[in-house]
Amino acid sequence: MPEKEMKPTSRPHSVQLSEHRLLTVTGVKAVPTFTDKLIAIELEGETLSVTGHDLAVKGLDLETGRFSASGYVTSMRYSAAPDPVSFFKRIFK
Repeated sequence: MPEKEMKPTSRPHSVQLSEHRLLTVTGVKAVPTFTDKLIAIELEGETLSVTGHDLAVKGLDLETGRFSASGYVTSMRYSAAPDPVSFFKRIFK
């Protein structure tokens, strides 16, 4: 009997913003950058950039993919995740 190949499950995500002050995101893979003005949230195949002021991470659980932050959110922007580029391709453009 052939073994089934296990594919990583993609996480659907959701974003909830309450009164520009409380942000909750599900389906989070990582949070590579966070400052009081910018939070970069890595989702499945894309990145969500949150800008504002007095931003603070309140909770992050990578097992469940849940993230929460507080502060004043002024904008949120999605961008596609860059394709991985090999070290040599970056050097020899």
